[in-house]
Amino acid sequence: MSAKTASFITAHAWRDAAMQRLSDINMAESHQRRAAADAYNREQGISAPDTLADQQLYIQGKMDIEEYQEYLLFKHSTISTRE
Repeated sequence: MSAKTASFITAHAWRDAAMQRLSDINMAESHQRRAAADAYNREQGISAPDTLADQQLYIQGKMDIEEYQEYLLFKHSTISTRE
C-alpha cells in the first residue's frame, strides 16, 4: 500500500481527508464519471448510501483511480475494521 494509506487508521478518516481536497478534474470529466457510476449502479442494483458516498471520491476527483482502489481495499480489509 502507498504512503497515503499508512497515514490513516480508519477508512472513515481517509475519506474525510480526501473530501477536503480540491478536485483535480474538470466538470465535464466529473459529469462523465457520474454518468458511468449511475449506469453501473442501476445495472447492479447498488443503492447503499455508504457505497454511493465512496463513489463520490472518484466522481468528484478527490482521488485518482489508483488511490480509490487502495482506499476500497483498505476499507474492506480486516485492518479497517477498527472503525
